[in-house]
Amino acid sequence: MQTFSSQEIKRIFIQYMEKNGHLKIPGASVIPKNDPSLLFINAGMAPMKPYFSGLETPPKSDLCNIQPCIRTIDIDDVGDMHHLTMFEMLGSWSINGYFKQKSIELAYDLLANHYGFSTNKLYATVYGGNKEKNIPADTESIKFWESVGLQKSHIVVLQDDNFWSAGDVGPCGPCTEVFFDTGDKYVKSYEETGVFDSKNRYIEIWNAGVFMQYDKKPDGSLEKLPFKSVDTGAGLERLTMTLNSQNSVYDIDTFKPYMDVVNYVIGSETDEKIRTSRIIADHIRAATMIISEGIYPGKDGRSYIPRKLIRRSITESALHTDNLNFRELTNIAIKQLSVDYPIVKNNSDTTLKVLDNEILSFQKNLKQGMHSFYKLTKNNNSLTGQQIFNLHSSCGMPLEFIMEMSKKEKVILDIEGYKKLFEEHRQISKTGLSR
Repeated sequence: MQTFSSQEIKRIFIQYMEKNGHLKIPGASVIPKNDPSLLFINAGMAPMKPYFSGLETPPKSDLCNIQPCIRTIDIDDVGDMHHLTMFEMLGSWSINGYFKQKSIELAYDLLANHYGFSTNKLYATVYGGNKEKNIPADTESIKFWESVGLQKSHIVVLQDDNFWSAGDVGPCGPCTEVFFDTGDKYVKSYEETGVFDSKNRYIEIWNAGVFMQYDKKPDGSLEKLPFKSVDTGAGLERLTMTLNSQNSVYDIDTFKPYMDVVNYVIGSETDEKIRTSRIIADHIRAATMIISEGIYPGKDGRSYIPRKLIRRSITESALHTDNLNFRELTNIAIKQLSVDYPIVKNNSDTTLKVLDNEILSFQKNLKQGMHSFYKLTKNNNSLTGQQIFNLHSSCGMPLEFIMEMSKKEKVILDIEGYKKLFEEHRQISKTGLSR
């Protein structure tokens, strides 16, 4: 397969969808509009919910775009092969238009004939149904995958993983996803074992169709939507990684400038340092996007996410060095994201100022916390729950950082005592009472 840049992959996708009758629309803000069910836009379909439910009329039934997304549920997994806090999604939709057959045909044609994936390495998953909720198995998608030429042994029936929604409520439905087989490096094949290892061997490269048929209510019940629609999507970074036969999303062209800077300072000779470098690159990139949209670091709700991302980057860095230039990383993010998202360029001065202030403030607190840690453990190889709680609450030291420092210095921690104090504090904060 040839080498593709991220920008090439975007261009091929948009041109293909436009050629097949889709109207290109701008990506939405990562801040949801009139959608209290989401902290951030977490998928390309999230801004489309009003179209799926019939509350608004789309400019055309068939649409496509590139959508920046923030997935807060993935923050703690960042640092592995393919999880990211912020990613870009290639998305296409048909609102009360075509349905399963054309969606599958378009996905297969695009992947096989325009991106050049070997069809022998493509697998599709389909929904197996849910009798309790009276949702039938998606036998139609199986038939359509076979009709485009996918091997029958490469069609995998799954359950909950193939029923998708963008939040706790709203439009949802069964989906069919496409995976790429990376080979025997990790585990034996699905055909040999009957186990579909989607964490290592099989990498998801395309959601060929979420078939929007239901509206999920707050109590979890499902009602039928007034009409059927299709939502498709692919994470740009994961697709770029797979197309170029790279080992992780952090090896692609998008992340290379960040990784070059961080690896030069921290190094990459151990798994721990590689993980740290990936976390810092991802978190500064995501925080830059969020702050550019006007969400500044704070204590609650959306504002807590950029604060968490920035502080985690600093604490991860502090375990290895105090020489990392975070402003250089922010400038990389601004320059890169500005190409497709003008709001990043327009708000760059404010973004730099906000990030600088948050970084400097927390670095000062962390330095004081580290001083307190070493003072407490100078003649003692243990910390009480109260001492841990004080380091966390007064000095702003994340528990994970305290644990890492303790592991490094061979200090024993009373984690249970800390958890008890933390829970007491949480209950007091909720009720407004004092001890």
